[in-house]
Amino acid sequence: MRAAPAWGLLGSWAVVLALLGAWHDIGAQGLPVVATAVAEAEPWLQRIQHAAANSSYQGTLAFSAGGMVSSARVLHQWEGRQTYERVEQLDGESRLQYRHNDQVVTLWPVAKRALVEQRDPVAQFPALPVATAARLLDNYELQKLGQERVAGLDADVLLLKPRDRHRFAQRLWAHRESGLLLRNDVLSPGGDVLESSAFVDVRLGGRTQPELFTKPMKQLDGYRVLRPQAERSQLEAEGWVVVKPVPGFQLVSCVRRPLDATASNNDPPLQVLQSVFSDGLAQVSVFIERYDTKRHAKAMGSSTGASHTVMARRGDWWLTVVGEVPMATVQQFEAMLERKR
Repeated sequence: MRAAPAWGLLGSWAVVLALLGAWHDIGAQGLPVVATAVAEAEPWLQRIQHAAANSSYQGTLAFSAGGMVSSARVLHQWEGRQTYERVEQLDGESRLQYRHNDQVVTLWPVAKRALVEQRDPVAQFPALPVATAARLLDNYELQKLGQERVAGLDADVLLLKPRDRHRFAQRLWAHRESGLLLRNDVLSPGGDVLESSAFVDVRLGGRTQPELFTKPMKQLDGYRVLRPQAERSQLEAEGWVVVKPVPGFQLVSCVRRPLDATASNNDPPLQVLQSVFSDGLAQVSVFIERYDTKRHAKAMGSSTGASHTVMARRGDWWLTVVGEVPMATVQQFEAMLERKR
């Protein structure tokens, strides 16, 4: 699953090929691409968003990027205004995450560590970012590719094609009956799959059982409980100004939080300012912290699947930019901020 995602989303054949360049395999099973008008596209996106939040489902998720594969078992239940979720990581260190509405408790059973916090603003599969479909469609064109089956369910295959080079295309498989997002691929400009999130198996519906979620969230005896406090802030109030915005992206969240909420020492936690920008689908996080010669070696960039990272020094400050966008876009985010005081 993404963190943003760490699990992100939403004419003639000859003309289409000309527009897509070398995207020879971007369709589904060779099916022709059908452009969708904005008025027709909005209901598709709204249906996907609604299904992720306002329905019950359970299954196994697989995430692949940069040659690495991980999986998780998810149980999501919804009833009225109450949302419950349990996510169990199936690879690496044992980790369980429980959610009731916006409260999240993450448990590491072996280490006996618990993290209690508010829900992160970065959307995770199978959700799309909370944004108006109209804004998303300012930056992407929705095209219908056809139908396929995912995890035994019939799905409509959609393509969100970027209107410029600042973002990647994304291919979506939405359950035909409910609209639930069953698979999401992020594509390179050449049509290769950079990363993919998908249900391996999934079951829709089920009776809501709140105690399956709320009980483990309260029974924390024997755990070292961490409750990091995130404070809402503004870039301007922190002494930063956006001098050259990245086209299509808007600031959706700005908080000051501990740099490492799970640190075990007793020293006051280091603070980091996190700003999240979104174009309605892709999300980019900008982290700003004090420069430390012991922790910050040199400016660098790295890539894993669709996720690109740039780290750079800016006087007394250290900037880290992470997003599922092209490296050139991440570099623009690093350069867009200017220190005013």
